[in-house]
Amino acid sequence: MYCMRSWEDLNEPVEKYMATDFLMVEADATVREVAVNMKSHGHTSVLVAKGGQPIGIVTERDILYRVVAEGRDPNNTKVGEIMSSPLITIGPNARLSEAIAMMASRQVRRLVVVRGRKVLGVLTLMALVGGVTTRTSILPEVERGAVSCPYCGARFKTPQELSKHIDNVHIGAEILSRRSMEW
Repeated sequence: MYCMRSWEDLNEPVEKYMATDFLMVEADATVREVAVNMKSHGHTSVLVAKGGQPIGIVTERDILYRVVAEGRDPNNTKVGEIMSSPLITIGPNARLSEAIAMMASRQVRRLVVVRGRKVLGVLTLMALVGGVTTRTSILPEVERGAVSCPYCGARFKTPQELSKHIDNVHIGAEILSRRSMEW
């Protein structure tokens, strides 16, 4: 698994960036069991299955917001009750630009990579951009031959034009024009 380093990487296939060591649990597992499993494996999400077939996903944020913040008992709450479903999937040969656009339009941070009905891996926004956590709308929506500003929707022919626009109008930090994505 790689971390995206430059705009040229946007044409790379998703499978190059997906994690293949994902966790899968049955929907009747308790939130506590799953949280312990996630912690021991160093994962921030698990796929939820019914009869071995994936039907949803649970993240750390789901546990925090849908269990802890609501005062639910993690020992008695099943992950099937708090999962996000249906899974949002993408094929292994899809380009990263398509995956990023899908994440932005669906407002998700993870895509499940599948070939047919078989789960191959999980693609995360964090894996693509590294440690960026300062804004929720940091990546432009990417379309064929154009990029759109994530803040105002203005369209530009190149990432460099978009970066200058964001610098001048929205941020001033030149975050997208760096040769290597160090953010």
